[in-house]
Amino acid sequence: MTDPGPANSDAPAALRIDSRRHRFPDLRELFEYLPLAFLLGRRDITTRYRQTVLGTVWIFAGALVTAGLFSFVFGRVAKLPSDGYPYFVFSYSGLLVWNLYSMVLSSTAGSLNTNGTLISKIYFPRLVLPLSTLASNLLNLLISFGILVVLLFVFGIGISWHMVLLPVWLLLGLMLGLGAGLILASFSVAYRDIGYMTPVLTSILLYLSPVAYSISAVPEDLRNLYLLNPIATVIEGCRWSALGRDYLPPAWAMAYSVVFAVVLLIAGMSLFAYRESHFADVI
Repeated sequence: MTDPGPANSDAPAALRIDSRRHRFPDLRELFEYLPLAFLLGRRDITTRYRQTVLGTVWIFAGALVTAGLFSFVFGRVAKLPSDGYPYFVFSYSGLLVWNLYSMVLSSTAGSLNTNGTLISKIYFPRLVLPLSTLASNLLNLLISFGILVVLLFVFGIGISWHMVLLPVWLLLGLMLGLGAGLILASFSVAYRDIGYMTPVLTSILLYLSPVAYSISAVPEDLRNLYLLNPIATVIEGCRWSALGRDYLPPAWAMAYSVVFAVVLLIAGMSLFAYRESHFADVI
């Protein structure tokens, strides 16, 4: 988007940036720059595992180790319920969507500061940067899902028809992470404290969500309040699909999570577009 005004007539075309604030991203312009998003996404994937011995093994190794720790601490020591399922696969099925949510949130929130030199030199829709991080996160998800399928057969659980709805829960988790990440990214350029605050808040939210334990461990009189955390419903829904279990969050909680995810994503994109014109000034 260029400014034809005389004040910028001598500036290079790539640097003539419209400083007006917008209430929502220009989706047509964003579509034109999708090849750049794919290019940056491929760069992230190749640089992340370059000069590593195990390569993409690290994608699921962390989740397997975490599931093992949860099984020991919450299953063996604390003896929290896992609704009759082996605690290892029970916790891993929750980590599937949690890792997608947390990784999308953190990579989106830090995408502007990571590419600061690129922002200050050339013009392109800045939303390309958060979107480019989705490539590596979706690759992680694909490999982690393959490990989940193997675990389901190893533990004798198998696959049920509930698995058909798994993409819906994963999409909701992605939308929640992307929406929150865009809001944090919008402020992180000016306030670098957000980069330090994000992992702390994510760690707190991990234990406020039913990743390492079943929602049946939450006192019944607190469950409605607990389900106001939308990622809690998404995790339970993902576990319902992956394990074919009977428990599904109440209808109001599912509707609430869907509306919350949609509103959060729209709000994140709107705020990002509103603040976008000044990113290069303060990066």
